[in-house]
Parts: sequence; C-alpha cells; structure tokens
Amino acid sequence: MRMTVSMCVILLELTNNLLMLPLVMLELLISKTVADSFNKGVYDQIVKMKGLPYMEAHAEPYMRNLVASDVVSGPLITFSGVEKVANILNALKFTRHNGFPVIDEPPFSEAPELCGLVLRSHLLVLLKGKKFTKHRATTGSDIVRTFKAHDFAKAGLGRGLKLEDLNINDEEMEMYVDLHPITNTSPYTVVETMSLAKAAILFRELGLRHLLVVPKTPGRPPIVGILTRHDFMPEHILGLYPHFNPHK
Repeated sequence: MRMTVSMCVILLELTNNLLMLPLVMLELLISKTVADSFNKGVYDQIVKMKGLPYMEAHAEPYMRNLVASDVVSGPLITFSGVEKVANILNALKFTRHNGFPVIDEPPFSEAPELCGLVLRSHLLVLLKGKKFTKHRATTGSDIVRTFKAHDFAKAGLGRGLKLEDLNINDEEMEMYVDLHPITNTSPYTVVETMSLAKAAILFRELGLRHLLVVPKTPGRPPIVGILTRHDFMPEHILGLYPHFNPHK
C-alpha cells in the first residue's frame, strides 16, 4: 500500500508540466519496485503494529493445507430460539462476541437445527423493550408490532445501546424472550471441510463479519463454530500450527 498514484498526481500538479509525466511515472515505478523488495509500505506496517485485523487480497499459501474447522475459536456460545433473559445477559456481560448462533430445539423443532445468527446490538434493543414472557413460548407477533425496522438500524459512533443502559430486575431475569423475530435466518455458511483459502477469499470479497461453519455429516450439533476476521489472521493460524511458519 504505497501512494504511488497520489505521489504522481501531486508532483504533476506542482510542476504543471505534462512533459515530465513519463519521467515521474518511471521514477515512481522504479522506486516502488525497489522498496517492495525490502519491506511493505508504511501504512501496512502501521496496521500490523496496531494489531488491526486487515485481510490481504490473497490467501496465504499455507491456508490451502487447512480447512475451515481447523481455525475456529471457542468456546462457542449459542442461544435457543426462546431463551432465558439471564442467559442472554450473562453472555453479553462475559464475552465480547458480536454475533451468536440461534438453535431451535424441541418442542420448537423435531431436532436441534440452526435457525440463524443474532447480533449483540439487536439483543440489546430487544432486552431494552422488555417483551418478556413467564413461560417458554414464541411471541414473535407481539415483538413485530412493538419494534420497527429503524429500531434495529446501525446507530452512529458511540450512540448505540450499551449493557449498562439496561435495567432488568431479578424477576425479569427468570423470564424468557423470543429471538426468532430478530434472527438473521440466512447467514453465510460454509461446510467444515471447505478449504481455508477459499473461505478467506469468500469472507473478504463479501465483506463479512461472521461466517458460520456447519458440520458435513448429520447427527452432530448443527454448528461447528464461527469464523471472524481475527481467525484468518496469520498470528492466529501460525499460533495454532507453528510448523507452517516459514521463518522457523
């Protein structure tokens, strides 16, 4: 990530001489080629020093030897379609996860099945509205009438709800809330045996934040794990599989 084109335009504007354009382009091309042979651009180095999870446009070669299930992080926290308020609050309090899989279980389905993905911000809005029930039952119609689409829209920087904004008493902690109306029932999923290189390219090109990994064979839990941007970082992968590190 070098400012080659920007530098060319700046120099051209300063000189106001189109005859110098070929020479400037040649000089910048040579300087960029020489610099790339020694190290990355200054912006790439700043991103790496700050530990920001920036994904490159290409997958690393060692990713071809791994599958999606090899790098999923745990422990995986899931919610039922109708979940107890206390369980949701504990998950929001003790984790920093931004998305949680929702799994339907009997009596809401014949067998455990993946219903979708629910976001932390949407859970906070739902808990703030306090549409709770004393019994474990679906109340989707009431929730749909109470909330509007803009209630779950992405808030501006620093304006979203926080856990401290909730005021839930002990009696409400033992109640239940229906998560079906706010669940994304069509999240992007990949099979656990999918090549990690293909999963990384898919993740980056679609601009995803969560990629659900599902089992290949039936009779197992409906979800293996969730891939986030941090799971594709070389530091995470080489920490799990140090023998892939070319510098060792």
